[in-house]
Amino acid sequence: MKKMLFLTIASLMLAGCTDLDTGFDATIKVDSASSVAEGEGFCGYDETEQCHTLSVSLTNNGESEVSTNMFYWDAVGSNGGVFSTPDVDGPDACAGGATCTVTLHFDVTNGSKLVTLKWDDIFDNMETSIPAY
Repeated sequence: MKKMLFLTIASLMLAGCTDLDTGFDATIKVDSASSVAEGEGFCGYDETEQCHTLSVSLTNNGESEVSTNMFYWDAVGSNGGVFSTPDVDGPDACAGGATCTVTLHFDVTNGSKLVTLKWDDIFDNMETSIPAY
């Protein structure tokens, strides 16, 4: 019984010690959005999809760099669909104290517009609305 109590107390104490403070302090803003009906360059080649392009400013006020990996981005469409894994133009990461611009290209179902942009690397996340286009 004493051993179990010790292990329980020790694990509770360690839980507080292992909480990671990443110093994450970043925001995203969509500067512009557009769509192209015909496949041009990066996406939109399927006849049921259009290529939607977002120009995004990522402001990193934190200490650590923020990755722009394609797997961290999702966009929510006006039809409720979630569109993932865009093609990303720009730097691989944004250094602490910097503002970087990336361009995201999403394949989006015909008739839908993107309304919300999300970035999530499992540990941290950001979200912003997308201006009407």
